[in-house]
Amino acid sequence: MKLPPYFDFNQFNGIAEVLNDFPVTYINVINSIGNGLVVDPETESVVIKPKGGFGGLGGDYVKPTALANVRALRQRLNPEIPIIGTGGIKSGMDVFEHVLCGANLVQIGTAFGYEGTPIFERISKELKEIMDKKGYKTLDDFRGKLKTI
Repeated sequence: MKLPPYFDFNQFNGIAEVLNDFPVTYINVINSIGNGLVVDPETESVVIKPKGGFGGLGGDYVKPTALANVRALRQRLNPEIPIIGTGGIKSGMDVFEHVLCGANLVQIGTAFGYEGTPIFERISKELKEIMDKKGYKTLDDFRGKLKTI
């Protein structure tokens, strides 16, 4: 099930309460942020073509919201419900951050559209380098272990 982005703790609490009552196979967090508008000042026109320029925003624009949703839902959901982190993933560091917030898997969308299949090998290599530098052997060594102040 792919969830929309949530922006309020009441929303996190509400959806987690519902999902925890059902045998959910996984959740995908987050879908694009709807009805964004991107303007090209050179052509004085919209960049997103359908719907008069209104469309879902993804990639870099949504990463902070995606990380917050992964973190907030990981803290509230039953641990057996896997979370697929989606939003702003284009490097090994982005994967590291999603896993650190509690993602079990990640989905790469926007960056895959630009780079194609070579992105998977590159990101895997970058993530392995980060893990080696930090002394982590497995994703479980740091999954969901984001430190707070």
